[in-house]
Amino acid sequence: MDDFDNRIYPIQEDMQFQRRTWAAQRIGWVALAALLVAGLAGLFFHGPLSRTIARSTDQSVAIEYERFAHKTTLTHFVIRASGPLPDQVLVRLGPSFASMHDVDSLEPRAVRSSGGSYGLEFLFARSSAGDLGVYIAARPKRFGFMSLQVEVEGRGALNIAQLVYP
Repeated sequence: MDDFDNRIYPIQEDMQFQRRTWAAQRIGWVALAALLVAGLAGLFFHGPLSRTIARSTDQSVAIEYERFAHKTTLTHFVIRASGPLPDQVLVRLGPSFASMHDVDSLEPRAVRSSGGSYGLEFLFARSSAGDLGVYIAARPKRFGFMSLQVEVEGRGALNIAQLVYP
């Protein structure tokens, strides 16, 4: 008698059902392992799968940000502008950014800032090297898919997408 044959004595066994159960368990183990690896790689928050850089066509503006964020934690944006810049550079965060995020910190300090139906505007002094780097830490107000617009005046606008988990 083979170990995988159905038995009646001492108890009744259905080995086909047992094999299907074992296969389902193995599929579950693989799925859990894949979920764990995806989480460690940043699919759900900080990590290499989450971090990305959006660049303008002429490469003069770049935005580093996290594609995946959580509603309860800070998400980070780094806006860089290079090339010949005026002494003061205006950075505009579109109305969707203002309505979907609360800005927690902003470095360097803006020379002037304002907000309205056009979004948030920050005027920064360029660095002595002639470029601009702005760090923004913001907390999402709600969860879901967000399309955000960031514009550096004279350099154009970039649209970025972010998925915020609950």
